[in-house]
Amino acid sequence: MQWSTVIAYGTGYGLALSVLFTAGVFAGAALSRDFLLDDYPEAIQRRYGRPKSARGKRVALVFGIFVWGVCGVPLMTAAMVGLDGALDDGLGFLPAAVCAALVFATLVVFDTVVLDWIILAGLRPQLLVLPGTEDMAEYGDLRFHLVAALKGSPLIVVVGLVTGGLAALFA
Repeated sequence: MQWSTVIAYGTGYGLALSVLFTAGVFAGAALSRDFLLDDYPEAIQRRYGRPKSARGKRVALVFGIFVWGVCGVPLMTAAMVGLDGALDDGLGFLPAAVCAALVFATLVVFDTVVLDWIILAGLRPQLLVLPGTEDMAEYGDLRFHLVAALKGSPLIVVVGLVTGGLAALFA
C-alpha cells in the first residue's frame, strides 16, 4: 500500500475543501453576519440578544449546501477517483476510508487553527464579529473552539467509514 499517496490525497483535498469552506464563511458573513450565530460562545450569543434572523437562516442553509453539496461531495469524489488511479492495487475500503477521514480531519484542524484561533480570535475581522459584541473577550477563548472541534471530531470516523464503504461498494 502506498500510504504516502493516500496521505497526500487526503490532506491535499482537505486543504482545498478548507479554502472553499473559509471563502464560504466570509461570503456568508457578508450576506448575514448572524448566519453562524449558534457557533459563537454562549456569552456572545446572549449579548447579541436576538435569535438568528430569517436571512441568517437562509444564508446558513445555502452555506451548508455550498460547502457539502457543491464542494465537499465533488471534492471527495475527485479524491477517490484520483486515488483509485494513483494506487497500484486500486481503491479499496481502507485507503478510501483513511483518505476521506484525512480530508475531513484536515478541514476540522484548519477550521479550528486558522479560522477560529488565528482569524476570529486573533485578527477578529469586523465581518465576523456580531454587532454589539465587539469588546467581548470570549472571541479569544481558544478552549471554546477546541472543545467545539472535539465534539465534531467523531464525524471524521463516520465520513471515513461511509466513504470507504461506498468506495468498496462501487470500485
